[in-house]
Formats: sequence, structure tokens, C-alpha cells
Amino acid sequence: MSRTARLPRRVLFPAAVAFVAACLTLSGCAAGQVSQTADQVAAIDGANGTVGDIAVLNARLAPTAGEGYQQGSNGRLLLWISNNGLNPDTLSKVSSPAADSVQVVGDANIPGQYLADLSSLTGTRVVVSGFTQDVPHGQSIPMTFSFANAGTLDLNIPIEIPSDRSGERPTLDIQPPPPTPLWEQGSHSDAGAAGTAAQTSATSSTSG
Repeated sequence: MSRTARLPRRVLFPAAVAFVAACLTLSGCAAGQVSQTADQVAAIDGANGTVGDIAVLNARLAPTAGEGYQQGSNGRLLLWISNNGLNPDTLSKVSSPAADSVQVVGDANIPGQYLADLSSLTGTRVVVSGFTQDVPHGQSIPMTFSFANAGTLDLNIPIEIPSDRSGERPTLDIQPPPPTPLWEQGSHSDAGAAGTAAQTSATSSTSG
């Protein structure tokens, strides 16, 4: 598959657009959604939704080292945006009542028939500043995505689940212990030892 050099700062693959669209169709991620509004959480960490030709995929707040975001702290929104139409569109604004501001930093243009990665360390990114309250893991915050052509989309955005747990919480083994093999059980070993001792005693008595 050939690559395009039109926008080197983003990961944009035409084939990926078709793949994502097929996945959404087969899994029913977009089924039954109301036009202009979508509010879903996928099997993955993030939220998904569509408005017009635009699909917001796996949108989630970046994981934190602690138990979530504290009031007044800053974070980053990670997401993919798919433009299934022929014409380009632009992510003109992202807002949330749970933060003082949300800034789209970089080129927010989404060409037609492309999938844009806004979760990489380089390129366009979405920065959330000043959470208005604590946001622990398991709690989502509302966000509104405004596109120049497609319109607006409302989603509840969760925090990405960290790969490792924080804190010193103990790990419990809930599986029952495996059975001890017969040849390792103490009863057989004791019986064998007792038999050996008796044989030794009998031999000593006969020799005497």
C-alpha cells in the first residue's frame, strides 16, 4: 500500500478508513445513534461517535500515574478522527464544562477519505486545561466536538485505563491451588520411609 505525503505530521491511511468503517458497521457502534449527537463507549477504553461524514474514534483522556486527574490539573485528549466524505473538514473547537479550556494545537484540517491520528506524541493534539473538579478513574466528562462542515458531536470521555495499577494494593490469587501429585504427597513418603526403617531394623536383628 502506498503512502501519501500530503500531511506528514499525521498518520493518514485511506485503507484504514474503510477498515474502521467496516468495523463500526459490523459491531454496530454507530447503530441507532441520533443525528448530530452520539454518546457511546466501545469495548476499548475510549468513546466513539459519528456526525455527518466524521467519526470520532477511541476518544479518551491520557492515563495518569495516580488515581485520575485532580481539580486544577491539566491533561490531554487522545483520539482518532475519520473523514469518510470526499471533502475536507476541520475540527474547529472542542469544549467541556468539566475544564476551564480545551485547545486544539496544530493543524486541525481533516482531508477527505482519511484517518487522522491525534493521539501521537507529535503532530496535532488536544490539550485540556484546568479540570474544574477531581476526575477519578471510572468517571467520564462531557465534551463537545465542533466541525466546520459536519456539525457538533457530544461524547462522554473516560480516562484511559493505565497498564499498571498504582498504589500498594495487594494481589489476591482467587484460583484454587493445584492438587498435589500422588508421588509427592506426604503420606506416601512417610509410608515409604517407615517401610525402609522397618526393613533396616529387621536386617540388623537377623545379623545380630
